[in-house]
Amino acid sequence: MKFYLQMGHGMQTMCKDLSTLWNGTTVILSPQNIHPTDKLLPFANSMHEVDGNILFDPQLYAPRKYQKNLQMHNYWPQADFTNIESGNCRDLLTKLAQINTLLNTEAFILPSSIINRIDDRWGKIQEEISNQARNVASCQRLFLTVALGKDVLLEASQVENIAQYAEHWNVDGVYIVCEHPEHHYLVDKPIWIANLLSLVAGIKRNGKEVIVGYANHQMLPLALAKCDAIAAGNFLNVRWFQSEHFETTDSDDLSRRTKWYYCPQVLSEFKVTYLDVAQRAKIIETMVPPTEMKNKYSQVLFGEAMPSSTNYKEGDSFRHYLHCLRIQCELASKTTYKETLNSQFAQLETAARILDGLHKERIKGQDRDFGEIVDVNEAAIQIFDKEFGFAMAQEW
Repeated sequence: MKFYLQMGHGMQTMCKDLSTLWNGTTVILSPQNIHPTDKLLPFANSMHEVDGNILFDPQLYAPRKYQKNLQMHNYWPQADFTNIESGNCRDLLTKLAQINTLLNTEAFILPSSIINRIDDRWGKIQEEISNQARNVASCQRLFLTVALGKDVLLEASQVENIAQYAEHWNVDGVYIVCEHPEHHYLVDKPIWIANLLSLVAGIKRNGKEVIVGYANHQMLPLALAKCDAIAAGNFLNVRWFQSEHFETTDSDDLSRRTKWYYCPQVLSEFKVTYLDVAQRAKIIETMVPPTEMKNKYSQVLFGEAMPSSTNYKEGDSFRHYLHCLRIQCELASKTTYKETLNSQFAQLETAARILDGLHKERIKGQDRDFGEIVDVNEAAIQIFDKEFGFAMAQEW
């Protein structure tokens, strides 16, 4: 499974730095964070210079809402009732196709607004968008957006409907973004995670590629569904899809500016002050990244100095997280389905065991702690394996 960068606030330099480090990556551009339109091309060109690839997300998730940065782009609809909601959007698609050609994107992400209930009307609109796009951008690879409200993935019947509709879409792939239930960064509902796995598997079995955007490390089990790539960024609003992020009238909340450390072997993030506690308890070695994930961004935390007194910056925190997640994505997919399944369970068991030791020393990650999420992901994987395991093993 590949890892893409989901562009967020202040990520332009970060994207170029990481692409240089990784010998290339794919960045999903955010028009909300690069404006006006004439600044898109210089950034795209600068990414190509460091072997980067570009995808452009038009972010038409809430087209009736005012968002000051998105409104500055010339493709943004001006009418109260937008054509994107009816599927009759040839002019919009033509403008977007031109942007994709200009930026030399590796695929054309087609727009779609957030849906809270899957029905025939939605399925027909999606099909109409894909057909019109094929007419105006016949030479480009097409990815149709599926933007899901927070409750859609709680119902298996809706997931089945999406996969059935997707079979008729004249596109090469699907770009999925989905709101989390109850506004939690880490989802605590096994059925929601299991249904996301099922959705990806259903679309993949229809012969289409799948990218899941606005993701985080909880989505690593998507490798079991043969997901092609997940994308994540710096702040939580690009690791977790939130509709209000595209509906604001003023500046967005980029969360409390606390420096966090992602400990990949426990799938958890900790405030740097808790690494101080680990050092005093003489167990900080258990939090050092595995050998294959060690990097220059976080190594300063594990010297002789107290971690909170080091020069560990917010940007280092982001780069460390993204670097580790990229490697975890690469390692998630194994030669067979069974190997991939066993690897996922082993990763969760290891995380639970190490977290137990950290928690005994009162070293916790608050709402970014995976302690209670281990069971959630294990249950979701178990559900998916019972329903799709045989088919996935045969088709792997």
